[in-house]
Amino acid sequence: MNEVMRKTKKSNPVSKGRRSKVTLRVTTYIFAALILALFLLALIPGIRYWSLDFFTQAPSNGMKSGGIFPAILGSILLTLLSLAIALPLGILLGIVLSEYNLEYIRFVVTILSGIPSVVYGLFGLGLFCITLGMRTSILAGALTLALMVLPVISSSVYETMHAIPRELREAAYALGARKSEVIFEMLVPSVRRSILTVSFVAAGRAIGETAPLILTAAVFYATNLPTSLFSPVMTLPTHLYFLSASYGESARWMAQGTTSTLILFVIVVYTIAFAFRREKK
Repeated sequence: MNEVMRKTKKSNPVSKGRRSKVTLRVTTYIFAALILALFLLALIPGIRYWSLDFFTQAPSNGMKSGGIFPAILGSILLTLLSLAIALPLGILLGIVLSEYNLEYIRFVVTILSGIPSVVYGLFGLGLFCITLGMRTSILAGALTLALMVLPVISSSVYETMHAIPRELREAAYALGARKSEVIFEMLVPSVRRSILTVSFVAAGRAIGETAPLILTAAVFYATNLPTSLFSPVMTLPTHLYFLSASYGESARWMAQGTTSTLILFVIVVYTIAFAFRREKK
């Protein structure tokens, strides 16, 4: 009898399920701790270099002294301009994918989501900088970033709108509503928090990109602030890349300060996106 009970206990699916949950939870905590440790190791060393001058002055002495204000300004300008271009297009594309059965367009969007960022940079270099004559400029970089985050925005909008029950649409049509009224007066307002969330997610990705901006918008060192959309800029990721590639130990302090600043920007942006996501739930 005892042997039968032991065999039953061993084959109990409930106990196996609990062990699986515990294993997955422990694994999740371990990876979360590793990621948090990496963030802290990159964030903490540069905090001691933060000061008012560091955030408000331009680099000097060949970027071995001074501050990073032009890089901060360039990152903000490129991120905001790319979102201003990509958000309307991404929302409209997500609506089209959700409300009209266009499998081939959805397939193309899925492919674009997996293309490496350096490929977008090469495309932006060939089309915007060379063919359209924009050269190395804010506009060329913003258009390249907009193309890169467009699939992210459209896919998220599509998934959110596609999850809305079909019965709501049919009820609105039965009451005499036109398709445009159903989309823009019922569906889009119901997913506005999801749109805000994906907007900040896209901003977090755009602000940390390096390869596309090296090819289309960023310069090694800018002595003046940008005066138009056709001016080149410095950005935080490219500034960090140039410092690491060209100066090494002599500018390590500025590289650490720039790294901490960039990580802080990314944390703030994703925290806001997470807050909108929680409110939506």
